[in-house]
Amino acid sequence: MSGPGPMPKNIAILLFLLLALPVSGFMAWAMPPYFNVDESNHVMRAETVLRGHVFGSREPDGSSGGFIDEGLLELLSHYWSTLSEPGRVMSAATMADGETVPWSGRTRFVHIPNTAIYPPTLYLPTMAGLWIGKVLDFGVADSIRLARFANIAACLLLFVTALRLAAFGHGPLVAVALWPLCLAQYAACGQDGLLIALSAVYAALMTRAIARQGRSTAAEFIGLALVSLLLSMSRPANLALLLPLLMVMPGRLGRVPGWAMLLPALLMPVAWALHAVLFVQVMQVHGDVVPDLGAQVLHLLSHPLAFPAALVDTLFQWGWPFTIGMLGWIGWSQVNIILPDALYPFYLWVFGLVLAFSAVTPGNQPGWRVKTGMALGLVGTVLAIFLLQYLTFSAVGAGQVDGVQGRYFAPLALLLGLLVPALGDRLPARLHPRFATLTLVLLSFTGILTAVALPHAVTMRVYVTAG
Repeated sequence: MSGPGPMPKNIAILLFLLLALPVSGFMAWAMPPYFNVDESNHVMRAETVLRGHVFGSREPDGSSGGFIDEGLLELLSHYWSTLSEPGRVMSAATMADGETVPWSGRTRFVHIPNTAIYPPTLYLPTMAGLWIGKVLDFGVADSIRLARFANIAACLLLFVTALRLAAFGHGPLVAVALWPLCLAQYAACGQDGLLIALSAVYAALMTRAIARQGRSTAAEFIGLALVSLLLSMSRPANLALLLPLLMVMPGRLGRVPGWAMLLPALLMPVAWALHAVLFVQVMQVHGDVVPDLGAQVLHLLSHPLAFPAALVDTLFQWGWPFTIGMLGWIGWSQVNIILPDALYPFYLWVFGLVLAFSAVTPGNQPGWRVKTGMALGLVGTVLAIFLLQYLTFSAVGAGQVDGVQGRYFAPLALLLGLLVPALGDRLPARLHPRFATLTLVLLSFTGILTAVALPHAVTMRVYVTAG
C-alpha cells in the first residue's frame, strides 16, 4: 500500500501540516467570534448539548432549539450590527468590549432552527473547548477560541490519518485540504471542518480498496461504514455515499454478512432525520419565502419536472458563486471575506493538474466497478443536497433552489481523486518522478499563496478598517 507515487505520504503529511497549522491557527485567533459562517448557531447548538439537550426541541410558539448560557447572546449583541448591516465596520472599542463578556450562569431558550436538527457527534471538539473554557474561567470569546483550536486539532488529526491510510491520491487530498474555505472551517466552531476531514478518511479507505482490486478488508470496511454513518447523520444527503461501499463490501465479517455493517450506517441517519422532521425542525421563513414541506412534496408529485428544471436553472445562474464558496468564501452574513478574483480559477487549475498527475500512482488500479459506484454516489449526493434544500428551504413551486452553499461541495471534492483513471502502466516510468516534483511544487506554491492571501484578506476586512 505504500509504494512510490506522485506524492509520497510522508511528504504529503509534512507539507499539509506546515501549511495548514499556521493559517488555521491564525484564523482561529484572528476571526472575531461568530464571524465564521453560521458559527453563532453552531456554538449555541454545542452549548445546548453540553446542557443535556441531545435532541433539539420544537416549542409551541414555533421556535426550535434549546437552553444556553445568556453570555453567548450578550457576546452576539456586540457583533450583531457588524454582521447584519451591509458595509458596517466594527470598531476597536466594540472588539475590546466583546472580550470582556463572561459566562453569566443564567440560561435562556434560543431559537436555532438551522442547527437544532443536528446530532451532537461532530460538535464534540467544540463542546470540549467550551467546557474547558468554563472550567478555566475564560470569558465567552476566549472559550470560543479554545473550541476553535480543539476543532483544528480534530480536523488535522483526521487529515493526517487519511494521508497515512491512503494508497494513492495524496496530492488531490492535500490540494483540497489547503483550500482557503477548508482552512477556515477547521478553525471554526461547527460541523463543516469535520465533515471535510471525515470525507478525506472516507476517500483514503476507498483508495485502499481500489488498490486491492476492489475489495476492502474487514477493518477497512467497518471504518468506511462508521465514517459514512458520521457523515450521513450530520448531512443526510451523504447517504448516497453508501452506494460505493456495496462495491467494496467483503462477503463476511467473521460470522456476520458484510451487508449487515451497512444497516446501522443506513438506519441511524434515517431515524435521526425522521425524528428531526417530526419533532424538531421548523421551516425557516427568509425574505418573502415561506417553505412548506408538505405542499412542496405535493407540488412535485403533480409536477415531476419542476425540480429538474429548478436544478438546471440554479446551476446555470449560481454555478460559479457555488464554486467560489467551495474554494474560499469566508465570513458570514454581511461580513464577506473574498480573495482576489484570479485566485479562484488558479485553485481549480492546480487541482485539475494534481488530479491528472495522480493517474500514474501505482496504487491507482483500473477498478472500473468501484469508480462507477463512486461516481454514482457523488452524483446522488449532489442531487440529494439540492432536493433537500428544495423541499425544506425553497418556496413551493420555486423556479430555483434556495439555500445551497458552496461549502457543501468541498467534502465531495476530496472524493474526485477516486475517479481518476489508472494510467501508470501507459506512461514511461521515468515520467513518474517528474509528476511527483510538479505536484510538490504546485501544492507548495498554492499553499504559500493562501498563507499570504487569506490572513491578508481577514486583516484588511476586520482589523485595518476598525477605528
